[in-house]
Amino acid sequence: MGKKLLHTTGCDEEGRIIHINEAEKGGIYTCPLCHDRLVTRNEGKAQRPHFAHFKKTEAGCNGEALLLHLFRQKAVTLLNGRIERKEPFPIRWSCPLCNRRYEKDILQQAASLTTDIDIEGHHPDITLLDAKGRPLIAIKLLIRGKLTKKTLHFYEDRGIILIQVRLEEDDWMQVEEKLSNPESVTFCANAECYNFQFYHNCIRREYYSQKFKCKKCGKVVDGYMVRNTSAFGIIGLDRLQDHEKQEIVSKFFRGKRATVADILVYGKCRCVPHSKGLVCLIKSDDFKEKREGKIVKRK
Repeated sequence: MGKKLLHTTGCDEEGRIIHINEAEKGGIYTCPLCHDRLVTRNEGKAQRPHFAHFKKTEAGCNGEALLLHLFRQKAVTLLNGRIERKEPFPIRWSCPLCNRRYEKDILQQAASLTTDIDIEGHHPDITLLDAKGRPLIAIKLLIRGKLTKKTLHFYEDRGIILIQVRLEEDDWMQVEEKLSNPESVTFCANAECYNFQFYHNCIRREYYSQKFKCKKCGKVVDGYMVRNTSAFGIIGLDRLQDHEKQEIVSKFFRGKRATVADILVYGKCRCVPHSKGLVCLIKSDDFKEKREGKIVKRK
């Protein structure tokens, strides 16, 4: 950002937050951050109308600190309201490598949020938590500079999606618009994109169980495959990898032998020699996600 951030916001006598353009000369105003008295100013060659502290204040109370404070405060109120009403809050971004466009609900798995959390020495401005209080998404507000690679790797290694929102002067007045269109999001679900591998810790693989009919004998059996999930909810269904097939067989088929296929299905079908404990095979095209499906294991 080229220009200096000025103190463009104050509180009037009724406690309302107002912009400098609404202020009257000689009015009584206080700082929303430190609560000290403010005066209106419009001086200097390059100065724009702004507030200034009546008395010298702490160095930490300036235009940048006030912008972060107001934006964070309004963002928390906005997101908490959506969480309480169980309403979505979609954001939009593009992967910088593959250019795939995304629109995802950041509150899909969120049960609460906090602005006061220490994640091994890292302090996001806003953190969305799951029902067990575990960090899902970290929101970082930026005015100058950018995050270091070390910081980016920290969140990626822990499977926490990092959303960066770049702020400019007076952006506290358009919180929803800025949050909905962040500068970057450390997430890409395109398996052919390098970022997919880079952000793989943000994607969880769950064994997914669903009942459906065997096409050969019509018997209803249990099917297993992988469901990819993240803080944004379900990404999609995926085929089982070989080691996952064997893990399902050993865990859910009580040591019985099973064939290896894209989908493992177990049931007493006439088309399968169950005296040998084999598993009925059904094509992956027949396996469609349904509401009655249940997660049987989390990776």
